[in-house]
Amino acid sequence: MDLDAEVLAVSTDDLQGAESVVEGLGLDFPILYDPAATVVREYGVYNLNHDSLATPSAFVIDKSGKVRWKHIGKGRYDNATNKQIIDALLELS
Repeated sequence: MDLDAEVLAVSTDDLQGAESVVEGLGLDFPILYDPAATVVREYGVYNLNHDSLATPSAFVIDKSGKVRWKHIGKGRYDNATNKQIIDALLELS
């Protein structure tokens, strides 16, 4: 199934931490390295739990740049499921 989508991740870890996550999880999509947390601040998901961390989040953004769906976790391990993301992408097609 071709969803005409691109997957990107943003890491606020230091470069060594980000690299170890990529290697440990075997990720094969681009990880944007953002130790200053500029991107996560722009999306409003930095320090929501007063822990100086990015809250686990996922965004589906259409080709015009509009956020069409988002999941902002309630805690450190509250990630969007693959099914939730795929369903959101299917709604765009």
